[in-house]
Amino acid sequence: MNILEKIMAKKNERLKQLQETIPFSQIIKRWEDEHQSFPHPSRGFSLTPDRFHVIAEVKKASPSKGQIPWALSLEDLVHQYEISGASLISVLTEEDFFLGSPTLFQTIRQMTTLPLLRKDFIFTEYQLYESALLGADVILLITSLLEDQKLNLLMDLAKQLGLRPLVECRDEKEIMRALQAGATFLGINNRDLRTFEIDLKRTEKLCRLIPNDCFIVSESGILQPSDAALVSQFGANAILVGESCVRSSQPGKHIRALLKAGQVQKDRSSLRL
Repeated sequence: MNILEKIMAKKNERLKQLQETIPFSQIIKRWEDEHQSFPHPSRGFSLTPDRFHVIAEVKKASPSKGQIPWALSLEDLVHQYEISGASLISVLTEEDFFLGSPTLFQTIRQMTTLPLLRKDFIFTEYQLYESALLGADVILLITSLLEDQKLNLLMDLAKQLGLRPLVECRDEKEIMRALQAGATFLGINNRDLRTFEIDLKRTEKLCRLIPNDCFIVSESGILQPSDAALVSQFGANAILVGESCVRSSQPGKHIRALLKAGQVQKDRSSLRL
């Protein structure tokens, strides 16, 4: 059993227990009641293709490295993300391998008005309603976890709930499936979730297959400004950065350096067109 299979086994187990405690019908009713009283707020979520963007992640651990030591408190980390120019904050909510939780997401939601991405292994309608109730603006859909019919279903439901789906792909076949499903906000994971090996060249390889009117996020393995410049050169519009931010004593400065490197390369590439 590879790492992804282990994660999904635990996720299925946890989801089954959760649904026994809070049935799906109950969570739908709660969303409907709250949506009528408090419409989904607009947090100015805008990712423009002319600018290079950073999605800064709150990450406590990973299956490959275990618990990640933080240089700052959660409150200080989120504040640094806010003042650095990060466009979104990604929050890992998977409990067993990444040590996240929905409670962590709610805590961060109360700390900031920045748009939030719920990053988890999402494969059911239940999880989408849960994400909407948590206050998510964006949710991650991992193509490798979803058959075509389920991918289409979850993308449609996400939009109905006011959530923007970031559709993550790892190879050519998944890019084609995502595009056929109508995805325009695509993530390229440089990390193979089966082995957790990283290759930034995956962004280069897959960007070539994606139309210019799509927005591309390069995920995993971006540790320094030269990495941001490289994936920007390949065609990425944004990067998702976690570990290097939470380890840094100056994450705001780190993010600004990543933004600058990515934007400089983006401008250079535009001049050559």
